[in-house]
Order: sequence, then structure tokens, then C-alpha cells
Amino acid sequence: MYACWSSRAHTVTDIGFRVDDFAPEGPIRFSFVSPSWEIPYSAEFTDQGLVYSPVGDDALVSVQRTALPAADWINQHKPYRYFAGDRILTPDDRLHAPRTDLPPFDLSLLAPLEWDGVNIQAESMDPERLPHTVQYYMYRYLSEQQHFDVLIDDDGSNEVADLVGITADDKDITITLVHCKYSHEPAPGHRVIDLYEVCGQAARGAKWREYGIEALLRTLYNRAVRWAARNPGKSPYLLGSIDELYRIRERALQLRPHINTVIAQPGLSAAVCSSEQQHLLAGAHSYVKALTKGTFTVYCSP
Repeated sequence: MYACWSSRAHTVTDIGFRVDDFAPEGPIRFSFVSPSWEIPYSAEFTDQGLVYSPVGDDALVSVQRTALPAADWINQHKPYRYFAGDRILTPDDRLHAPRTDLPPFDLSLLAPLEWDGVNIQAESMDPERLPHTVQYYMYRYLSEQQHFDVLIDDDGSNEVADLVGITADDKDITITLVHCKYSHEPAPGHRVIDLYEVCGQAARGAKWREYGIEALLRTLYNRAVRWAARNPGKSPYLLGSIDELYRIRERALQLRPHINTVIAQPGLSAAVCSSEQQHLLAGAHSYVKALTKGTFTVYCSP
């Protein structure tokens, strides 16, 4: 596809778009800019929407063996236009403005818990299964709320997640990745620092959807073997066993995969969740949902 003027043609991808007038009223004035020519155009709002027209001589756009005026081509293939206040005009002439009355993050995704008996500054339950820790509380809470065929303590360097729950039937396999984080202070609050690392862990965990469920299960299997070797007489399997994980892994390629993401941060208070925290959670949520298409839940304090 080429744009031609004064007998000089350039591919459309080499044509620039320059705004010539930033006035808040009147027609929109801009130019098509190529390595050898510039052609001014204007665009005005009419009953037929935004209509583009050349200010002087028009260029030609050549598509395969057909040539048509550049103004006709741009009216048929209207670009997105961005205006002040984050407003956007779509190719079908619909003007969209951002909803400033909505919070950055859907607060219904916050699930406050009481954290009874938990030192919220203690994260890992360790092989001793320390009951006052965030990880142990989530192990007990989630195992009471839903069924897992296998639930693994994967806490450690290069972990998939602090806890990994696996449920499989004849058609589907669901992986629940639980990312726990301790509070930087003894009381819940609106500290952004409490969320930075755990949101990053959730984002990294979401990438397993691209790597493949079979690769994820193989990694968990190997990590569980190493965990047991480091901790003689103890098991990383909180529910299920290595045999059950192996059986699920053997038929994983025939199952529809689902990945659900859980963040556990008792240092976050739902009542005072700040705008900065909401923006951070919104970014993690958007990224995780785009990769996994699964659920995203944040367990926090009231």
C-alpha cells in the first residue's frame, strides 16, 4: 500500500501523522508527512461524523492496483483520535470519556479475613507448619473452603507460589496459585510497600499459563522431590501425595486448564485501601487476567 503525491510514492507505514493546530475549537488540522512531502488536511464534525478533507491538493493511496484519493481512504479507514482528558474518538465516531467516578480496582475482589491467631509479620510456616503464620492460615482456610486433590507447600527460592492447589476431573484441571506476603507493620494499613512484591509474584505466576500446565506440573513434581530431600521426614504435600500429582500430570494434556490467582496480604486493610494500592492491584489484576483468564482474589484484613 502506497501514498503518492507529486509523482513521489511512499509506503503507508512510512507516512507520519502530525497535528498542526491544537486549538480547542474549530476543525482538526493535521498533515500527512512523508520523507519527501507534506500535505495538510482538516477534519470537521458533521451529521455523518468526523469527515476528513484535504486543504489543497490531495494525495493518492494505491492499494494493489487501485488508486483513490487519500481523503477517501482515510474516511473509509478512520484512525483513533485522542483528546484532552483521556477522551478517545473511535473509528465509528463514538466519543468515549473515562469514568472518573469508578475506583481503579474492583474492591469486591478484596476478601477480608479475621486472621485470628496470626502474626501478620510472619509469612512462611516452614517445615514445622508454624500455625501463627500467613501461609499456614491460608493453607487451613482454603482447604476448608474448597476441594483440592493436591495441595503443595512450594515456599522457597524460585517458587511457583507459596501454596499450589490442584484439582482435576475427567475434563478440567484447575491450578490455584496462592501468593502470601507478610505485613511490614504489626497492624493493617494502606502501605504500598506491602503489595509491590506480592503483585509481582502474582504476575510471574500468571506466565505459567503460557508455559503450559504440563510444564507447571513437572516443575512442581521436581520441586517437591527437592523439598523432601531438604527436609527429611517431612512432606511438602499438605493434601494428596506424590502419586496423586504424578497421576494428574500423566493426563494433563487431555484436560482443559484453568489457573486461579490468590494474593494473601493481611497487612492490607480493605477499609482504608488507598488509591495507590488500588492502582497497583489493578495493574496486577489486568495482567493476570489477560494471561490466565482465571479468577483473581485478594485476601486481606477488614
